[in-house]
Amino acid sequence: MEISRYLSRASVTRRMFLGTAAAGLAGLLVACGGDDDDEPEATTAPAEETPAATASGGEATEAPAEATEAEAEPTEEEAESGESSGGTFRYGAVEPEDVDPGITGSPWSLSELFEGLVVISPEDGTTSPAMAESYEANADGTVWTYKIRPDMQWSDGTPLNANDFLYSWRRVMDPATASKYAAIFYPIKNGEAIAAGDMTPDQLGVAAVDDLTFEVTLEEPMPFFPIISATWTAYPVPQHVVEEAGNKWLEPENMVVNGPFIITEWKHDQLMVFEPNPTYWGDKPHIDRAEYTIYDDWVAKGLTAYENDEVDHALVPAAEYERALSDPTLSAEMKGFPASSTEMIHFDTRNKPTDDVRVRQALALGWDRESLIKQVLKDYYLIAPTILPADIPGNNPGAALEGDIETAKQLLAEAGYPNGEGWPENFSLVSRTTTPLPIITQYLQQQWKENLGIDVQLQPLEPRAYVEWRSARADQLYNAHLGIWGSDFADPSNWHNQLFASNADFYKTHWKNDEYDQLVADALVETDEEKRLQMYSDAEVILVREAANVAVYHGQNFYVIKPHVSNVFHLPTAAAGSWLKLIKLSSD
Repeated sequence: MEISRYLSRASVTRRMFLGTAAAGLAGLLVACGGDDDDEPEATTAPAEETPAATASGGEATEAPAEATEAEAEPTEEEAESGESSGGTFRYGAVEPEDVDPGITGSPWSLSELFEGLVVISPEDGTTSPAMAESYEANADGTVWTYKIRPDMQWSDGTPLNANDFLYSWRRVMDPATASKYAAIFYPIKNGEAIAAGDMTPDQLGVAAVDDLTFEVTLEEPMPFFPIISATWTAYPVPQHVVEEAGNKWLEPENMVVNGPFIITEWKHDQLMVFEPNPTYWGDKPHIDRAEYTIYDDWVAKGLTAYENDEVDHALVPAAEYERALSDPTLSAEMKGFPASSTEMIHFDTRNKPTDDVRVRQALALGWDRESLIKQVLKDYYLIAPTILPADIPGNNPGAALEGDIETAKQLLAEAGYPNGEGWPENFSLVSRTTTPLPIITQYLQQQWKENLGIDVQLQPLEPRAYVEWRSARADQLYNAHLGIWGSDFADPSNWHNQLFASNADFYKTHWKNDEYDQLVADALVETDEEKRLQMYSDAEVILVREAANVAVYHGQNFYVIKPHVSNVFHLPTAAAGSWLKLIKLSSD
């Protein structure tokens, strides 16, 4: 049977799937794009809840009532169940790269120390007012007005109001700040021009109308903007401390915050200690103290620390998963959490032979996904026939390429490489050295050899070297590389507009499809929720069909948690409120 130049749209599209509405934006820098791939992975997640923010109708979203002191005390039900406020929770990870929310590209545990106008619940992903008691849009969704709660304070007792957000958001956009995530504010009027140095930070479309009113003017309608105001980059920072202490404002003796916890001790590369912030406005933490032990390799050492009773909570890495399952104690204390991530193969569409879509499709279909997940990866990860994870609204399971190994062989033959004849000898696959990539790349190498008759050279790089290599591909040819993305927030724009649109091209595939670009650009500003998600769903069909980016697996996270610890939540996406605040410890 003759195979057309590429699989038809009809053969790719089985059905369209619409997820629940959420929020997004375009052209962002990234927080979860594989700069440090010792991150955990996780099970498929349910669709995110619709943000509490209003759309373009203009009705204000009201905050839940502030918790009273009595509500922070243990209830009778908690007392009977053995749960109580108080105690020390022990956990661990690596030394954070930066705890300045206006600079860092990674949220780390910033939500324990800071809180923005809006907060995303780590428990269920719902969005609600935080430092703002309400917010509303104008008729066309281009202006958002946040009403700040009265009597808010920094942890040193200094008043906190709309002027703190004005200062902090302008500071992010000031090129001198060198924010790694400044592009999250590009949708704000003049944001991109300020970042380019063509305008000054005081021209950003934000205003403190008065002490309790913060107004944001956008370049285009964006009825989902409140989710952006929930990200770590939008947290306020204390101007009075930043300007006095300079770069040392984040040392424990100087640090002033507005979140549920303060840092009372920080021994770099050893230990951080969190204790409740007495000036925090909302529900108080249940615990008295959290000890964050710092490891040079938390993924490799966390489970051992847990078994040695050094921590109460630890990631079970893929390499230890089978052992944990077979251990009666560890298996009983292990719990899976959703993740929102996809490991992908990315091809250079400028360079032969992957400039031919038939070759890319052949490589996408030329290996067995089920045996990779079930036999090689032992079900720690999830099969990924399409790119967007299940928790992202507008993801389209029906976009999967149809075909099998025989289809792949025919495509490769039609492209001029029958049974691998004429295949370039130096074709290479670049990847990070982090688990589980070495066994995945070896599997792909073997499958492509057995099924398609082609040789692929493996080129593993340490994570930081990989990021530098990938950046250099902007103007240097390559063949293929593996790169992961984890959602910053639950919206398709965080994938389509930020990664794959030709004006973003995060993974340097140099792929451009005019129909796709127009679809995702239009979807970004579409105010009709159902129409918007359908546009993104259609875009995924094109994305998968063109095969410049090919999904390998979706992530899962497994953690072990001590029996006396409850209320542990890990949201699939990066932007979320404090999870430490929710933790409860048994009195037994």
